[in-house]
Amino acid sequence: MTKIAIISDIHGNREALKTTLEDIKRRKCDIIICLGDIISKGAFSNECVDLIRKNCDVVLCGNCDEYFASKHDLTQVDEIEKQRIIKYDKQITPENKEYLKSLPYCYEFYLSGRLVRLFHAGPDSLYNYSNVGEWASIDKKFQMFEANSLTISDNIADVVIYGHIHIQLMNKMYNRTLICCGSVGNNLEYIRNEKKDGNILNTTCANYVIIEGAMDSKEHNTLDIDFIQVQYDIDKEIEESFDRISKGAIYEIKQGKYHDTNKINKLLTEQGINIKNI
Repeated sequence: MTKIAIISDIHGNREALKTTLEDIKRRKCDIIICLGDIISKGAFSNECVDLIRKNCDVVLCGNCDEYFASKHDLTQVDEIEKQRIIKYDKQITPENKEYLKSLPYCYEFYLSGRLVRLFHAGPDSLYNYSNVGEWASIDKKFQMFEANSLTISDNIADVVIYGHIHIQLMNKMYNRTLICCGSVGNNLEYIRNEKKDGNILNTTCANYVIIEGAMDSKEHNTLDIDFIQVQYDIDKEIEESFDRISKGAIYEIKQGKYHDTNKINKLLTEQGINIKNI
């Protein structure tokens, strides 16, 4: 049996990534796969790329990796976005930018008789939100299993694993399994209410998934799926990056809550969630 650790959305959080890699080593995983968004938000984007390159067997491209590794016409963006682009352009070495540009979109393999397909966000876009949330319709979720020009094979997947939305989820439908592995460095909970919230540490830990089965086998066999939540030293991460990290990023890793309330409220409202009643 092969034990595979699947991580995603590190977002420049070095302490969370280091602690997660130590946990993966302790659990004796055979393969580490990263689903992207290694950079942005945190202060250690370049250091996290180095750690991912050193430790991961497969690395896929995330939307932040693509966006900040690309060249931009700074005359076409507002001042806030301009400063973000300049910030990460300075942080990341030319070699690591080229590495991020080279990352593939999708990865597939058979595990215990299931076709497992991995990508960062949706099946057709690094920036897809409509198919991937817990609020998406059954039809939208089923589209996550379907093949297209960006997938490696033309087969409908049995297991799809993605990141992007920073929340651990699993859905079972049509004898298939849809999994979001959560975020290592920026795990969030969208639905929050001060009177109903549990312990904030349930959310602010580093999240990833382990999947274990017979590698490269098309014969149906036992498959294990484990959702892992790893506590890491958040205060240490903030202390070591305080002069290089935004107040919004500090708020998110401390509170496990998206700092742009207008954006998240708009997203939830668009998905039919009444934010006044949550």
